[in-house]
Amino acid sequence: MGTSQSSPGPGGSSPLVPPWADDQPQQALPEPLPARFKPFRQSLGSFVSGGERSDLQAAVGHYARKASGGGSSAARRMGGITKAGGSLFGVLSGAGVEGASTDESSLDLNQLSGLPCDQAISAITQALTPTDGDGDKIRAAMNHALVEALDGVETFDPSCITDDVIVDTMIGYLAESIFLQIVMDAGKAWNKAETATQALRAESDLRELIKVVVDKHMGSKMNSNIRSFTRSQMVQVERTAIMDVWKEWESYQ
Repeated sequence: MGTSQSSPGPGGSSPLVPPWADDQPQQALPEPLPARFKPFRQSLGSFVSGGERSDLQAAVGHYARKASGGGSSAARRMGGITKAGGSLFGVLSGAGVEGASTDESSLDLNQLSGLPCDQAISAITQALTPTDGDGDKIRAAMNHALVEALDGVETFDPSCITDDVIVDTMIGYLAESIFLQIVMDAGKAWNKAETATQALRAESDLRELIKVVVDKHMGSKMNSNIRSFTRSQMVQVERTAIMDVWKEWESYQ
């Protein structure tokens, strides 16, 4: 994706949760800690330049404990992402249309049958992407997850959306969303890479670390009868997984 940054990323005084993302706006948020991004960005920059796994774990630990304000704040920061994930799950699983947006309700996978798979994926992500501040991130994460889950499928057919594909897509979507959020919050830490190869290796290592821990905490919450879940249940699975992931990361030193 190319992680070199010209933006310094959000400042320490920026809100932990933007208003458009918050799925629990009625609850008070903790005050952001002073210079909350500094130790995270320093450790990540050290990892990008040196490739030491200990620096990556330290960066993720700082991110979970301080930069993002802990698991509860992180789950609220990703409220729009988990909501969109519920919509994605609803479309893939056929989990009714209650609470669905107009675009989502009108999205019929059968109408995409016969299209090249990449065009079908584009149609799905376009219909489900909100217009708020997380829209670009949500679109990219959905596309990434669907491309990976449907790897090898050239012509789209709704029958290719198996239970395993749904599970893989939901895990991939949440993992990629977290990855993109961390990349955005890292700001210029990515510029510590001396070569493009070095940057790509660091990006790949971070993405893999996130995918493994999300799979660990989210996969166990989705039983073999994945289509029995409702949209709201899937959103809750995502929220709980985020808090479990953050709890694990908070122990990283």
